Amino acid sequence: MQDHIQTLLDHLQREGFSAHLDEDGDIAFKREGLQYVLCFDESDPGYGKLLLPNVYQIETQDELHRALVAMDEINRQMKVVKIYTVRDHVWLTVELWFEDQTCWCPLLARSMRALSHALTKFAEAVNASTPKPVSVRRLNA
Repeated sequence: MQDHIQTLLDHLQREGFSAHLDEDGDIAFKREGLQYVLCFDESDPGYGKLLLPNVYQIETQDELHRALVAMDEINRQMKVVKIYTVRDHVWLTVELWFEDQTCWCPLLARSMRALSHALTKFAEAVNASTPKPVSVRRLNA
């Protein structure tokens, strides 16, 4: 196991998260009922991303349109956060470059808050553009 992965696992566990390595070697953990994944790229050791995957399932063309409008606005307004589709699901991420991946430690809490805030803004925007508000179907649990 790479040193930065053990350091990050230890940090998350000290912060009260039940963090573990998934089958891809990424760090997975839950916060407030949502599943986060901290991913690294072997071909680009300075790059890392904190994912909040599968937060909303798109089932119709109308939902896709509303989601794209909401995502475009969030991507334009928010720093660091990206929100996008993967097949028929909405994902959020914070992507950063570091000289040393252990630099995530002091930024993880802020990154999780940013993703959570973006998810709230997404739900509000999707509901505001819907004649009858729908609940965000959280698949990520």
